[in-house]
Amino acid sequence: MEYEADVIVVGAGLSGLIAAREVGKAGYSAVILEANDRVGGRILTEEVIAGMPLELGAQWIGDTHHRMFTLADELGVETFAQFEDGETTYEINGPVQREEQFQRENADELGELTRVLATIDEFCEQINVEEPWLSQNAAEWDKITAGAWLDAQGLGPTARTMIEICTVGILAVPTHEVSFLDLLYNVAVCGVTAELLAESEGGAQTTRFVGGTSEIPKRLAASLGDAIVLGAQVQTIEYKDGPTSSVKVICRNGVVAHGRQVVVALAPTLAGRITYVPPLPGIRDQLTQRMPQASAVKVFAIYDEPFWRADGLNGQLISDLGPARMSNDSCIADGDVGVILAFLEGEQARTFGRLPQDELHRLVTEELARHFGPRAAKPELVVSGEWANRPFTRGCYNANMGPYVWTNFGSALAAPIGPIKWGATETATSWSAYMEGAVQAGQRAASEAIDAMS
Repeated sequence: MEYEADVIVVGAGLSGLIAAREVGKAGYSAVILEANDRVGGRILTEEVIAGMPLELGAQWIGDTHHRMFTLADELGVETFAQFEDGETTYEINGPVQREEQFQRENADELGELTRVLATIDEFCEQINVEEPWLSQNAAEWDKITAGAWLDAQGLGPTARTMIEICTVGILAVPTHEVSFLDLLYNVAVCGVTAELLAESEGGAQTTRFVGGTSEIPKRLAASLGDAIVLGAQVQTIEYKDGPTSSVKVICRNGVVAHGRQVVVALAPTLAGRITYVPPLPGIRDQLTQRMPQASAVKVFAIYDEPFWRADGLNGQLISDLGPARMSNDSCIADGDVGVILAFLEGEQARTFGRLPQDELHRLVTEELARHFGPRAAKPELVVSGEWANRPFTRGCYNANMGPYVWTNFGSALAAPIGPIKWGATETATSWSAYMEGAVQAGQRAASEAIDAMS
């Protein structure tokens, strides 16, 4: 059970698969060690009903996700546009309202929200996405939480609730758990204006994949042949730096891999659970102790048809009552079946997500009925997916930094340590925490490994 390759990649999520592919393109060999029994990492598609893929993990790409569009084209995976026609429904500090009525009755508060978002836009222009800790005002912004800054902006209760819901939709943690610098960084690396905070994930949710997002990692894995070893949970990485750098990776199941470089394509907190010999510098270990994975649950309600469309609704809700804070029309392209996806993120995922599944499903369908009418109370099937309990992810799509983390430890996030390169989406400087960021991170880590061997 021993393998030898120029580069050992830890993790067969999108970042790891991309890193291995880039290594192969450069003429070097790679082997991927994956703890799970599948590839894809935080991408997970399941067909509970034949011909209808449900995205329990990553689902969308956006108009500026150029790497992902290129990758899909190379792999022959077709895309289709996210359905958005119609009105959103709002349930904030009162009963459910359709979009036009909500905006009319809350025009003053929403105007104040626009002012605050414009300020965030202005601050984001000062963020150095390569080295956020060196940004102008970084020390000031990193010592307070995003929630504290938002609380101080004088917003009315509806506007303050709105920005909390939509920001948690991006970070998947309450705003009082992340530094204001971390919020600004998350907006800046996505290259979008802060106005998109008020539109679920805005420009990141415009396009989906025919056949399901898992078509991307499945086809990448097929192109890599027998270079992927499943069921190989990495326990120890022994490394030697210098002109003759070397790496020995030991897995719990007895698999051992030898190489010259290693790309660790795991979320920082998971990478921190590996034993390194010699130990990593303290700054790196302390960083991984301070980057917990966020929390998210997806609940799909499946109906015989998308009846809400005939009512002029787009399947999107924003609610402060919950359990879901947001939802989306999640029907497949050219399909007759209706699917609404309800998101539970942050505190809602931590609390409601721990309920018995039947109870969670009941509460979600009751909420959908408030927004989309009595037909929403009687889905043909409800399917949910929770990520914190998954042993090889332990959380969802984002990892966040609280106060003082960026300025005290951020420099260790992506910096190589001898032959060890870090390749998870959290290390990306463009669309971090998204699939687009995963591709960028995998490409960068592979390039660092290749340069070290050249």
